[in-house]
Amino acid sequence: MEKDILIVPDVHGRDFWLPALDYPGEVIFLGDYTDPYPQENLTQEDAYRGLLKIVDFKRQNPERVTLLIGNHELHYYARSFGSSGRFSSEYYPKYNEILTGDSTKSFFKVCKQIDNYLFIHAGLTKGWYDLHYRDFAHLGSTLEEQLTNVFFAKMHIFHEASWKYRGGLDDAGSPFWADYRELEDEKEPFNPDIYQIIGHTLIMDPDPVIRSNFSMLDNRQLYVLRNRIIEKYI
Repeated sequence: MEKDILIVPDVHGRDFWLPALDYPGEVIFLGDYTDPYPQENLTQEDAYRGLLKIVDFKRQNPERVTLLIGNHELHYYARSFGSSGRFSSEYYPKYNEILTGDSTKSFFKVCKQIDNYLFIHAGLTKGWYDLHYRDFAHLGSTLEEQLTNVFFAKMHIFHEASWKYRGGLDDAGSPFWADYRELEDEKEPFNPDIYQIIGHTLIMDPDPVIRSNFSMLDNRQLYVLRNRIIEKYI
């Protein structure tokens, strides 16, 4: 990979992502723009206004800005997915309009693959893929197309969360709900040739979780992928 890529982990109404506005190259947001943490003294209005600014950033830079979907967007696609923490009934109509409205719905996607790097909110596990692989083959020629097309055709399977790692009801978590420990504990990865870059699980450590098959970056910092190395963006 010759180009540098700026990576923005889970936003949740925070403003640490603002330097991305001045970044000249490719920018990938890993999802979770909504539902601030109460202890951080941010409101849903803060998150909503921040998302509007992110959407406008995408609108002005359609080819170089990617907005991925996170589990905290999923429950604003449909109220039936409203079991995620911090869901706001008050802001549901506003978020739903951004995610499903004709002028902006195409801005959001499940994943982005560049060379052997897969950018995806929570991670694609072999366990979850094997449960649903029959849904994928006829819905696109690339993994990126397949996942996005399956999402809009069978959105409910992306609400699956592992009983073992996330207190859900399912054997494996979806690409929006997988715990990074699922990626760590799998006997074999979904694809040994793909390196996944994920967010989803907030860590307080200033350093990200770097493993042989994935990097988990959800610690409120910007990162850049440069020369196949993930570095903090300063």
